[in-house]
Amino acid sequence: MNCDDRGSFTELLKTVNCGHFSVNISKPGITKGQHWHNSKWEFFIVVSGRALIEERNIHTNEKVSFEVLGEKIEAVHMIPGWTHNIINLSDAENLVTLMWANEQFDSNHPDTFLRWTNYYVFRNMYNQ
Repeated sequence: MNCDDRGSFTELLKTVNCGHFSVNISKPGITKGQHWHNSKWEFFIVVSGRALIEERNIHTNEKVSFEVLGEKIEAVHMIPGWTHNIINLSDAENLVTLMWANEQFDSNHPDTFLRWTNYYVFRNMYNQ
C-alpha cells in the first residue's frame, strides 16, 4: 500500500499476460492522475463515492468527462495518448476506485508521462 496526503494506491493482483488490478482511495476533494500513457490502457471503476473522470487527447486537445457514482457501477476506459485524472467530488467521503491496466508497470520502460488534463485543476493545486 502506498499512502500519502491524497489517500492510497494498492496493487491487488499482477498477472503476466492480463495486466494488473489495483485499488485507489482518494480523500475528499482530491485529484489524482494528470498523466498519459503510450501503450497502457486502463479501466476505472468507482465502487464507492462520486467522481469526475476527465480525459484529454494530447494531440487534438479534444476533451471528454464522465461523472460516475459508486451506486451505479460502470467502467470508464483510459485510452493511450489521452491524459486522464479522477477527482473526488465529495467534501466528506473517500472515493474508492478499482483500476485495471492491460500491462504491469515496468520501471525499466516507464509508460507514464505527466501532463495536466485540466489546466484549472493544476493552477488550483499549485496556487499558480
